[in-house]
Amino acid sequence: MSMPSLALAPREIVLALGNELQRYGIERMLQSLGDVGALRVCDNLADAVGTVGDDSETVLIVALREIDQLAAAHLRAAADNGAKILVLVDEDSTDLSRFADVSGSGFLSADELNTRTLSDALARVRAGEVPMSARLARDLMAKASQSGGRTAVARPAVRLTPREQQVLVLLVDGLSNKQIARRLGISVHGAKRLVANILAKLDCPTRTFAVAKALREGIYEQYVREM
Repeated sequence: MSMPSLALAPREIVLALGNELQRYGIERMLQSLGDVGALRVCDNLADAVGTVGDDSETVLIVALREIDQLAAAHLRAAADNGAKILVLVDEDSTDLSRFADVSGSGFLSADELNTRTLSDALARVRAGEVPMSARLARDLMAKASQSGGRTAVARPAVRLTPREQQVLVLLVDGLSNKQIARRLGISVHGAKRLVANILAKLDCPTRTFAVAKALREGIYEQYVREM
């Protein structure tokens, strides 16, 4: 079976994983793709991030379990310079606070990792999307439910404006702020403001949690039907 083509192949991939076995396996996968540009492999996330300059063609692959506060700050700086971040998530590393530290990144479950899913995730991250599988979103929301094990309190229904509803649907579909702005004919600043409003109304710290909540609570399906 032929592999999907990386229509938006990164010019450079920086693979920064401390786990030697995982690093070796993903390096072999990337080499098998053939059209991912230059590949740099590091065993230290902090050193790898420090080598990423002002380059929107770079995709940095990291592991969620290896991201501490300092590394998260470096990742945000790299993202601000245009680098794309793809985060690998192990089953035992779904620490909700870590997801908040790397909001705006793409996420790929290690349990679902193969050459095809890696190729697809790279293409989507390179296109400015925020990939996350439905399975990973469900796992996140299960974690959120467990961590919020207080007495349930009734909350009023989420009230989003018609425009915010449109934006939420596009968020779930994986579009970036720039793509949302283009789709709706608004400015990128306007798209960012709408996303911020949605996060506040859904009481979610990141886009990732907003997407997971919209899927889990049927909000996405409701808005799709009404559009």
